[in-house]
Amino acid sequence: MKSLSKLKALLALSVLVLTLAFSSTVYAGKIVLANDEWQLTDYGFTVNAINDPAQYALNVADWFTGGGSGNFLVYSTNFGLVGSTLSTTMTNAGHGWTIDSGATFTVANLLNYDGVFLAGDDADNTVLTDYVNAGGNVYLAGGTGWGGAVAEADRWNTFLGDFGLGFGASYNGVSGNIAINSAHPIFNNVDHLYQNNGNDALDIDVLDPNGVVLVTDGSGRGLYAVYDGGPAVPEPATLLLFGSGIIGLAGFKRKK
Repeated sequence: MKSLSKLKALLALSVLVLTLAFSSTVYAGKIVLANDEWQLTDYGFTVNAINDPAQYALNVADWFTGGGSGNFLVYSTNFGLVGSTLSTTMTNAGHGWTIDSGATFTVANLLNYDGVFLAGDDADNTVLTDYVNAGGNVYLAGGTGWGGAVAEADRWNTFLGDFGLGFGASYNGVSGNIAINSAHPIFNNVDHLYQNNGNDALDIDVLDPNGVVLVTDGSGRGLYAVYDGGPAVPEPATLLLFGSGIIGLAGFKRKK
């Protein structure tokens, strides 16, 4: 009877740990990776007669929020994100649009926003990874020319690599109003976007279905990629506890 009680206790522990590990699924946030920053500049709005940049920006906001109004932080001084046309587009649609490169860059503070927009200025890659893993969303543009192509890729690739994405370490020379051929929601009713010499957007983990390049140029260079938050992996400590329960059961069975 004592052995049976022990077996029941071990079984109960294993079921509890298994439930905790796999029933409380936590989902990561989303990432939009643009190879260049010119799309959303004031010039990018004016050079594109059909005004696709406005639709693109609003689509990204909707994808981040799931629809409805959102609250966004622009953690950048780069002209690709601080222009008046972009700001007006977002605020007129009912979104909060805060431009503050001096904001407290911690996960706790970033979680006050539905998304963080970045280009050029440095940002702590570890904080960004933790923010996305906590459900936050990031828009990141390359091609700023700040420090050169290699430095620009290095500035972000620790963060991007955690989600199977990356920036190429050379500028791609792609410029002009580039045709957009993608059915992804961020490109709904978007036919062309202007750009001028960005870092290729890379899918460095082709086995991860959550990260994918959406748009390429005629030579196959990645122009836009996304990470569509997948389920987070259970914490190592939880898996260790589950494993301990299984090992305990195995040991008990051998003893019997």
